[in-house]
Amino acid sequence: MLIVAVSVVGLLAAGAGVRWMASAPDDYRLSMPDTLLGGSYQRSEDGPPSSEDDPPTGPSGTAAGKPTRITAQYEKGSAGTREVLMVTGAYGRFTTPHSGSRTALLSGAAAPTEVQAPVPPEDITPPGADITVSCQVLTRPGDGDVRVNVPMCAWSDRNTMALVALVTPDGPQPAPEGIDLDRLAAMTLQVRSEARQPAG
Repeated sequence: MLIVAVSVVGLLAAGAGVRWMASAPDDYRLSMPDTLLGGSYQRSEDGPPSSEDDPPTGPSGTAAGKPTRITAQYEKGSAGTREVLMVTGAYGRFTTPHSGSRTALLSGAAAPTEVQAPVPPEDITPPGADITVSCQVLTRPGDGDVRVNVPMCAWSDRNTMALVALVTPDGPQPAPEGIDLDRLAAMTLQVRSEARQPAG
C-alpha cells in the first residue's frame, strides 16, 4: 500500500505536471483528523512515519510557496474484514487546471513498474456534487500469486488536492472491473469535506 502513497508524494515533491503560485495566501489547507467518514475509519498507528511535511512557512502559508504534502492512513474492521484507507496529497495555491492535477495524481500512483492498471482513469461526478473526481483501479503484488486491488480517486481544487485509495488486504480480491468506483468517488468527496479546513 505504501508503494502507491510514496509514488504520489514523490510526484508532488517534484512538482511534475502541477504548478502553484509562490506568493498568494492559501484559502484552505488539509488537516487530517483522528477519524474519517463519520468516525468509521480510525487513524492507524501503522501508517506512514511522517503524516505531514510542514517545514517553516513563507508568506503563502507553505515553504517557499511550495505545496505542503500530507499522508495519512486509516483502518476499519479487523482480521479478514480490514479496510485500509490511504489519503495522500498536498495543499497550496495551485494554478494547474483541476483535471490536469487529478491526472498527475493518478499517473504518479501508477508509475511503479510492479503496478498494473486494469481499470483506467475515468471522471465521476457523484449525485448532488459540484466537483468532479477522477478514479482508477490499480493492482499490485500481494502474498503469493495474489494481486491486491487498489481502487483510488483524486480530487483537485484551487488550494487542495489528494488521492484517496481503499484496499481490503486481508479479504478476497474481487475482479477489478467489478469494484464500485461511484461509491469510492462519494467517499472521496466526504474525505475532502472532513479534511479541508479554512487556512489560518
